[in-house]
Amino acid sequence: MSHFNDFNNAQVAKLPNHLKQFIVDQNYEKYTPIDQAVWRYVMRQNYSYLKNVAYYPYIKGLQRAGLSIEHIPDLQTMNDNLGKIGWGAVTVDGFIPPAAFMEYQAYRVLVIAADIRQINHIEYTP
Repeated sequence: MSHFNDFNNAQVAKLPNHLKQFIVDQNYEKYTPIDQAVWRYVMRQNYSYLKNVAYYPYIKGLQRAGLSIEHIPDLQTMNDNLGKIGWGAVTVDGFIPPAAFMEYQAYRVLVIAADIRQINHIEYTP
């Protein structure tokens, strides 16, 4: 675990130590132009699909949470937006145990992988 940052988000601040062990820094500045391009491609694919099948408020909710098509979301911005509805977000390194994932949900905290898929696996969804 890196230095714990609660992003001034009440939900993240409430996390118990056994969940904090999975949190890693986002290190936004380390995302490369290729990472950003992969994000744009994947998000454009997702939005193209969702606009035809998802309930409209769902798509608006993604935008209001700080999920942009054009760039990888910054965790602080997401926490600022999610905090308004009683949720938070943290980044983790890859997969975490399913029980821990569900406990994050119980604390109303979204778990987001800090890494971006590689361009050679752009179509892969676990």
